[in-house]
Amino acid sequence: MTSPRTTRPLPLISVVAAARALTPAAARAQDSNIPLPAADIERQMATSDFEVLRVTPSRGYNTERTYQLTLTLAEDGSAQQWKLAPAREGADDFNNRPEYELAPYVLQKLFLDEADYVVPPTVARAFPIDRVREIVAMAPGNPNPVEQTFREWPLTLCVVQYWLQGVQPATNEEIDDEDRFEEDEAFARHAANFNLLTYLIRHGDSNEGNFMTSLDPANPRIFSVDNGVAFSSEASDRGDYWRDLRFERFPASSIERLRALDLETLQRQLGVLAQLELQGGRFVPVEPGENLDAGRAIRRTEDTIQIGLEEGEIRSLHGRLTDLLERVDSGRYSTFGVP
Repeated sequence: MTSPRTTRPLPLISVVAAARALTPAAARAQDSNIPLPAADIERQMATSDFEVLRVTPSRGYNTERTYQLTLTLAEDGSAQQWKLAPAREGADDFNNRPEYELAPYVLQKLFLDEADYVVPPTVARAFPIDRVREIVAMAPGNPNPVEQTFREWPLTLCVVQYWLQGVQPATNEEIDDEDRFEEDEAFARHAANFNLLTYLIRHGDSNEGNFMTSLDPANPRIFSVDNGVAFSSEASDRGDYWRDLRFERFPASSIERLRALDLETLQRQLGVLAQLELQGGRFVPVEPGENLDAGRAIRRTEDTIQIGLEEGEIRSLHGRLTDLLERVDSGRYSTFGVP
């Protein structure tokens, strides 16, 4: 077994003083919460080798299923923080299904500009199981056992998410602030876009720490960083406050872009969220191909892993979208800003 400090690849979400010290000032100026272009972060999380410096449970509990990685990238020595969520055997556990973390990130791209993203960059990555065990073993306490995800290969499928910088946990009351919504248009835009996404995905877990707000008063972004209880997931015992639409007005630009999303587009974009192919003894990300089985979320061939929403889940999402647009057209909800 190799040392966990050997340069290898893996993913997560956040910022530390070390990361700030190694991140170029010009890049930091882009955004205080996500300082690099999303496409660059996606590529790094999906393909880059890295050295892990520290591993901690995401919320500080020793039995957490996700981990915060502090690491340096082999390509340029820069420091980052990623969130790592190893899937269990079969990749279909409650609150640990990769497609439910990947789909919200992809869906938001269909109606939001990058500066308005609600979900941080999120990718799927397959690591040798020994590599994941090495990383998880660096966490304090008694981490959960790492499992082989599929019987065919000695690997663990993981979801990797960028760890946001300059944020703090947000309560439902802080996000659903009617007075601030009416007085602060920037806050209203971010809050309403956040709610559009949580409604469309049927977000069903209001657990503390799932939602974050930016500490930058000039750019009050709102994020949903844990979307594992969504779509057709079983219910959570922590509440589902953001499953419904909580505001009366929504950004005109977002509504107009949502109008362009017919069922065929949603099936094409969400039916295959990620595809990994076996090349040179390791699985690497490739451009999504034809849906191998629209009735399943995880599809496998002898050399391919494909992840996507099931057809029924996409049809249900389209139904929620249709209901939203009908309520806007009927005057039940209004819009603000420029289309």
